[in-house]
Amino acid sequence: MTALLTHVPIIKSVGSNGQISLGKKFAGRQVLLTEDTDGTITLKPGRFIPDTEMWLYKNGGEKRLDKALEWATKTSRKDNSNEIIDRLENV
Repeated sequence: MTALLTHVPIIKSVGSNGQISLGKKFAGRQVLLTEDTDGTITLKPGRFIPDTEMWLYKNGGEKRLDKALEWATKTSRKDNSNEIIDRLENV
């Protein structure tokens, strides 16, 4: 079974500043741009990890985060706000 083409290709012009509008459907989203040696450009929408958050995925950070989330789900919340306020006032 072959996939049916549901969207008709659209020709866009690249402006003199090198930009192209993808439309409101993609507003605020990130896209991965790849350029093949033959000049073919591919855009893939997705979610990507910013450099400033990459530390979460290095040196077991992801496992530590999973462990913390598991602890937070299993541990009941304790209302100790009055205790914290008392400690802060008596410093």
